[in-house]
Amino acid sequence: MATITRIDIRVDDEKKRVIAAAAELAGQTITQYVMGLVWPDAERRVAENYGIKLTRRDWDEFVARLDAPPKDLPALRELLGRESRFQDG
Repeated sequence: MATITRIDIRVDDEKKRVIAAAAELAGQTITQYVMGLVWPDAERRVAENYGIKLTRRDWDEFVARLDAPPKDLPALRELLGRESRFQDG
């Protein structure tokens, strides 16, 4: 189970009252309500920042290279044909 920790935020009385009312209308605690709104946005922003972004042209080139037959590399073929230096078990 994940460790639970606190996040403290400061809001004025009016914002707290409105957030509490909205949470109650949603049948949730304030924590559930705020996390339900904040967590998906946080995940999306982090994923967008750390993901690989390709133009359509670059994506098509990437897929074409994946689909292309492998290059013949005689040295690699020879190496893979050798007996292994490692023994099983």
